[in-house]
Amino acid sequence: MKRLFGDINMTWRRTVLFAVLAGVYTGIVLWIPFLDSTSFQDIGIGYEWWVIFAVIIVVNCKKSTEAMLKCFVFFLISQPLVFAVEVLLGELSVDMAWGYYRSIWLPVTFLTLPGGFIAYFCKKQNLWGVIVLGLGNTIQTVMAAAYFAEAANRFPYHLLSALVSAASVVIMSVCIQKETKRRIAAILFPVVLTAAVLVLAKATGRVIF
Repeated sequence: MKRLFGDINMTWRRTVLFAVLAGVYTGIVLWIPFLDSTSFQDIGIGYEWWVIFAVIIVVNCKKSTEAMLKCFVFFLISQPLVFAVEVLLGELSVDMAWGYYRSIWLPVTFLTLPGGFIAYFCKKQNLWGVIVLGLGNTIQTVMAAAYFAEAANRFPYHLLSALVSAASVVIMSVCIQKETKRRIAAILFPVVLTAAVLVLAKATGRVIF
């Protein structure tokens, strides 16, 4: 697992192959009827797996600009492929696919340019690395909380996604940061931040999940 987060030569060829495999797999999974409303289709709905994929790419790059470009190209290839596969399999019409892609994943794809550049620094063994990793872990923590809430209402739906999201926070922190105190900080930072948001939302009567 540690090799996955920092000990791979993430060449352009591997980046493109990774993008193609992720896109085709996701498109096929979203087409399979008996997987509806299960954790297996969450890869095409939520962000947790794509955060993991992005982190794998950036931490295996040698420069921040390389991380930025490879992360961008990964999403530029993978996301259109998801919708292309769904269209070919008859799951979506061309108009529906373009609508979803244009409104959600196209903006996200362009956000990976600054996102990939910043995310690269999560592997720095200092406070800055902890902060950047903590921000990425916050996305995973929020997704975990949302999935656990969904699983509680419709058990066991989305339970696997909840566990994957929560486990990724621990795994990425342990694999990327080398000192125990920084690992703990990278895990606690998103947990405390997410808990504070939930408490504030409850106090103000707002529903998040």
